[in-house]
Amino acid sequence: MTPNKRLICITAASILLMALTACGFKSDPTPASTSDNFRWASIKTSVQPPCINVTGDINGNVTNVDEVLIELQKAGEEADCPTCPFKSDEEFVFTPGELGLISNSGRFDTSICPTEISSLYRMKVTAKSKYFGMPDAVSKEYFVEMP
Repeated sequence: MTPNKRLICITAASILLMALTACGFKSDPTPASTSDNFRWASIKTSVQPPCINVTGDINGNVTNVDEVLIELQKAGEEADCPTCPFKSDEEFVFTPGELGLISNSGRFDTSICPTEISSLYRMKVTAKSKYFGMPDAVSKEYFVEMP
């Protein structure tokens, strides 16, 4: 092999190697620091028929919250089974401005009034990140009993 052909082969191999390492899925983006994250500090519920009062407190960078989603599942076989998958029957979506999250340092108090009437609900609250691939804050599931 002549020196020119050898140089061309090495150059082509190098370009191919660089192209292969630049392509493909690396991983989901992660926050630059833990101060960019947010998580639920507490969620409390109370009942004022026919509505449910939800009070929440988010710790962390509340400015990264895009929306808060409250999901309800009516009572039934699946709702009475804590290990069964959660399937929402109704969803209530709020912006941080509607809840006053930023002005109240991550605290909010709101009421939701289900249209699907039941004596028992399963509820889950999710604070969604405004950035793709950044983690959302998902609460544990709560049981709300209506009188």
